[in-house]
Amino acid sequence: MLKLLRCEFAKLRRRPLFFAAAAVSALIPLGCALFLPDFQEFTSGAEAVDGMMSTLFQMSAYLLLMPALVVLAASLLFEEQDNDTLKNLAAVPVGKPALAMAKMALLLLFSAAFMAAGGLAVLVIVLAAGWEPVGFWRLFLVGVGQGIMMWAGALPCILLVVLLNRSYIVSVIAAFFYTAVNYIFSMNDLFLTQPFGLNLGTLLPGPLTFRWYFQYLDFSHSGAEMLELLERIRPYFVTTAQAFLVAGAEAAVFLALIALVYKRQGV
Repeated sequence: MLKLLRCEFAKLRRRPLFFAAAAVSALIPLGCALFLPDFQEFTSGAEAVDGMMSTLFQMSAYLLLMPALVVLAASLLFEEQDNDTLKNLAAVPVGKPALAMAKMALLLLFSAAFMAAGGLAVLVIVLAAGWEPVGFWRLFLVGVGQGIMMWAGALPCILLVVLLNRSYIVSVIAAFFYTAVNYIFSMNDLFLTQPFGLNLGTLLPGPLTFRWYFQYLDFSHSGAEMLELLERIRPYFVTTAQAFLVAGAEAAVFLALIALVYKRQGV
């Protein structure tokens, strides 16, 4: 498995798209710094870190990361078929389930790196503005954790990619629809105020991650509307253990299905 993962890493030299996609995460913080008036209104490093990391969590993770994962998965999973090398790998032999899991592991690392890149961009901007990045590393780890959970949340779309067998356009459309649904649900009280359990507020990555990371933000300088939202959602926050339990269980189920479908497809 480790050898397969190293091989997948080696292929990245021919795939600058991965590095470009990870760097895209830095565009949200840069856009905040250059174009949003709120950035000019920050009065301290702690406030700047909190505000920009909050934007990173809400925008990069929901609107950029999940579609990027699905597009990259479509490219990775059918690379061997496109280059007519899968028969050679099968003769080694390399099991298709192991190959699929190596590619999913690569996507997991990409997802964590994507959020880490955005977080480091925030750090550079805050330091360049002359502020002390108070509270940055805690939120940086929260961002990486969100990246892991969004990877688990993207696996249903990746399973669809495998089921559709290189129908890239349909897969991408489904990914953007799924992304939009998660983003909308993460802003809807109906899904944010559901108890921990078998419901959409817990099982969908959008509401789940929102109910997890929101508690780590600093609301000492927030307005009345944000404080009201905090009071409504506070009873429905999920712990780190709960959030990763759900993400881990969903990942286990969908990874098994991806491996099974990928194995049954022809060489």
